[in-house]
Amino acid sequence: MKKIAYFLPLVSFLAQAAPSPTHRPVFFEETGVPKMVEPELKTPEKSTALSTPQISLNESDSMQTKLEKLINYGVVNQQWGLLKKLLPLYHAQFDHDATLYRYARGAMLRAERQYVEAISLYQQIVNEKPELAYPRFDLGVMLFENKQYRQAKAELERAIPDLSPQMQGLAQRYLQEMKKRQGWQVDAELQYTQTDNVNNASDQREIILGGLRFQKDEESLPQKAHGFRYGFGLNREVNVAGNHFVSFNSYFNGVHYWDNQDYSEKSLYGALGYRYRSALQSFGLMPFFEQNWLGSPRYSKNYGVTANFHRELTALWSISGSLSHAQKRYAESNVARRHNGYINGASLSFSYQAKPNCLIFGGLEGSLDRSKDKAETSTRVGGNIGSVWEIKDFVTRVSLRYVKRNFQAENFYFPEKKRQDKEYSFNATVWHNKLQWKGFIPKLNYRYRKIDSNIPEFYSRKSGEFFISIEKNF
Repeated sequence: MKKIAYFLPLVSFLAQAAPSPTHRPVFFEETGVPKMVEPELKTPEKSTALSTPQISLNESDSMQTKLEKLINYGVVNQQWGLLKKLLPLYHAQFDHDATLYRYARGAMLRAERQYVEAISLYQQIVNEKPELAYPRFDLGVMLFENKQYRQAKAELERAIPDLSPQMQGLAQRYLQEMKKRQGWQVDAELQYTQTDNVNNASDQREIILGGLRFQKDEESLPQKAHGFRYGFGLNREVNVAGNHFVSFNSYFNGVHYWDNQDYSEKSLYGALGYRYRSALQSFGLMPFFEQNWLGSPRYSKNYGVTANFHRELTALWSISGSLSHAQKRYAESNVARRHNGYINGASLSFSYQAKPNCLIFGGLEGSLDRSKDKAETSTRVGGNIGSVWEIKDFVTRVSLRYVKRNFQAENFYFPEKKRQDKEYSFNATVWHNKLQWKGFIPKLNYRYRKIDSNIPEFYSRKSGEFFISIEKNF
């Protein structure tokens, strides 16, 4: 099989591929609303192609031989447009080499991200000619890219003994990366924070109820607080067969205010479920449980299920979405009597890689928050838009969000009104990729939130804060 001797490994090693985004808990005020995860810039693939042989066509060569040389040249140089024209001509040759045809067509389909058909063609090659180590190596890498880790591991381990020392090292790197991706993933964050409205209060001092004028005391007005936010996550996904995974996500986070500890919060979240993952898409179903604390005592617990999906539409466009159902239960009987109930939520978002250093994203969200007290039952509908920019080593991420919230029944204090809120938020983060220590990256953040309510005496409020966070993925 001298034709196969021209073949070189085609795929590049993506050792730093970004992990799929996972659901993290939110504090009790927003529990149940699907979390809109801001996407990250996609790092361009770096080719590890070996030296490229030159093509040599002789006039004495037959048409089939010329086509074979051109096909080898197209494969090695990744000239997929050329191959698309050559392969039908070659396939029409009476005595064409089926192995060469499958190898070249599989490489072209892999470049076009048609993994199922590409893997099938390479599987046919190694089934018919099990002694061919390099097509088996390429099959293993395609399976790796398509998230079929168990099968990829088997093919790479079988190919290693017949590979060159250089290629054996590359195969070992793939095996190590698969082990790493299926191991325990740890991430942590710590940030200093200060806020001028820790109690989410309206700054309107006077309230008129039933024709009577009341003056708020200082504790009912916005209060300042200083402290730090913290978080620790432990996650794992294990490939059990094909594209099927068992997924576990957990997170413990909170905020501690040393000068206003009654408003310190903690949240413990855990989820165990199923996820399907391939090169272009993923979806999963994750039952979860969440416990929240406000101050020292337990405040609420939530349990339910989240279904989410992600799909790469093209090399530049992607779409993701989620559906969730959460039962909410409050610890204090007075609160539980009014607020126990459930939340159904949905979100849909898009991202577009406008340039190698610029990502634009946006989405829609909605939720139904049903409580025992109809005056506390509400619907939320909103959207967000944002971008990520990388200029040299500086990275900036900004996002805007708007949500309109309508309540079902008349308010307790103002029987003639149904509460309506308009929520605005702005988030900005900036960091420098080289300003880090052992993987710990400091980031400067600003967060602003404003709520305009038709009952401003109680529900209109705003808050803004600058803070520095330190993050690391282990």
